[in-house]
Amino acid sequence: MKKVLVYGLGLTGISSVKTLEKEGYEVYTYDKNKKNVKELEGYKYSPISDLEIDTIPYDFVVKSPGIPPHDEIVKRLSRKYEIISDIELSYRLFPDAKIISITGTNGKTSTTSMVTHILNESGIKAISVGNIGEGILWQMATNKDAVFVCELSSFQLHDVKNYKPKIATITNISEDHIDWHGTFDDYINSKISISKNQDKDDYIIINHEDEILQDHKSSYKAKIYEFSSKNEVERGIFLKESTIYLKDEKIEKLIDVDDLLVIGNHNYENIMAASLCAYLFGIDISDIKNALKTFKSIEHRLEYVDAISGVKVYNDSKGTNVDSSVKAIESFNDPIIIIAGGYNKHIDYSAYVKAFKKKGKFMVIMGETSDILANLCKEEGVSYIKANDMKEAVDISFDHASDGDVILLSPASASWDMYKNFELRGEDFKAKVLEYKKRKIK
Repeated sequence: MKKVLVYGLGLTGISSVKTLEKEGYEVYTYDKNKKNVKELEGYKYSPISDLEIDTIPYDFVVKSPGIPPHDEIVKRLSRKYEIISDIELSYRLFPDAKIISITGTNGKTSTTSMVTHILNESGIKAISVGNIGEGILWQMATNKDAVFVCELSSFQLHDVKNYKPKIATITNISEDHIDWHGTFDDYINSKISISKNQDKDDYIIINHEDEILQDHKSSYKAKIYEFSSKNEVERGIFLKESTIYLKDEKIEKLIDVDDLLVIGNHNYENIMAASLCAYLFGIDISDIKNALKTFKSIEHRLEYVDAISGVKVYNDSKGTNVDSSVKAIESFNDPIIIIAGGYNKHIDYSAYVKAFKKKGKFMVIMGETSDILANLCKEEGVSYIKANDMKEAVDISFDHASDGDVILLSPASASWDMYKNFELRGEDFKAKVLEYKKRKIK
């Protein structure tokens, strides 16, 4: 019986243990903070200590994606064992699964959800997996008839070896997660690795306007399709004025952006990428169009929250890096009061402050990056004030807002200094907005 170590018992690790045990592997687990997990009751596995972690002849190690390569246990294990991600393992265990894979610095969750929505609306069972929803392995083990639309982070792609999706998409690449990767080049290489095993019978979808993706164009072995919000592409999908067109053998109108329920140029790019995925999978253009008309914004991604005294409120807690938040800012024409800041990922925030300066009214800053953002605001002449927590940030925002303004939570930072994840940050923001509204009504 093959022996496997699962390092990390979060969502990915739990899914890995359940699947490996079901597939007949002898499973060992290691987690610095826990040994036994409620979700694994009834499953056979052996928790081990750090003292004995490298004394067992594992066939390979499955590492949870959040654990960085410079982790001491990882370095210790890598001297003796092959270390892979759950994404790589999914391909080895279920090589015949139908897979559409999506990565990118921004837009990958929205694009993944859009593809899943289009397929399901077209009568094909599709499940979003990977960096979204339940762990990919258990979904594949229990849904053999589904199409798996995989959102893949740079962490997951860092440890793939043979993974080979039929359709792969890279939405864009900008600086992010340098604290995990160590260098921007390592981050880029991890993203690009989604296509490294593809061949001429596969498809790679890329952003025509992304310089990094264009610089790597000669390395793609798959058929290239592109999407663009600025220019007509040779083959793919493009936005011209307010209409999205598909161009392959001929040019066909897909949809007018006025018929969509989402706003913002970045969302139109996500729609183009998702539509290409569906088209290359074989979905009819009319079915794609009908499905797009019913797709709504995902929670925490430029999500409309409420309007209070003429001030519209949007939750973009998923804006965890500069590029994402810049795109959120550019989605509005009205004056913006933005809630900014959070965990410091050691990236350059100057482009964020400069973009906000063009149409921003006031910046409310909180979290670890407060001093960095405050200094940039001083340099750029942007008005700001610091807040200690979300309640104070929301109250300050409304104090400075007027009829016709937008209050936007789009921090350009991760949440980990104050919240476990961006979802909890977004939920807290919406709760504090509701509390403010109740006080206002009284």
